Amino acid sequence: MQQFLIGLAPFLQVIQILISAAVAALVVLQARTGGLGSMFGGDSSLYRTRRGLEKTLYEATIGLGIAFLIFGFLNVLATRPSF
Repeated sequence: MQQFLIGLAPFLQVIQILISAAVAALVVLQARTGGLGSMFGGDSSLYRTRRGLEKTLYEATIGLGIAFLIFGFLNVLATRPSF
C-alpha cells in the first residue's frame, strides 16, 4: 500500500491544491454583502433556510472540505518516510 501511495504522491498534491482553490472560491461565493460587522462575526437577527443555489454551494463546500481532509491524510501517508 505504501509503495502504491508513493507513486501517487505528486497526483495527490495536485488534487489537494485544486480542491483547496475550489473551497476558497466557494467560500468567497457564499459571502454575503452585509457590511463589515457581519463579515467579522457580527450578530444577525435573521435566520433563514438555504434554498436553491445557496444550498448547493453550501453542500459543495462541505463535500470539498471533507475531500480535502481525505486527500491530505493520503498525502501524509504517501510522503512520510517508511520505518
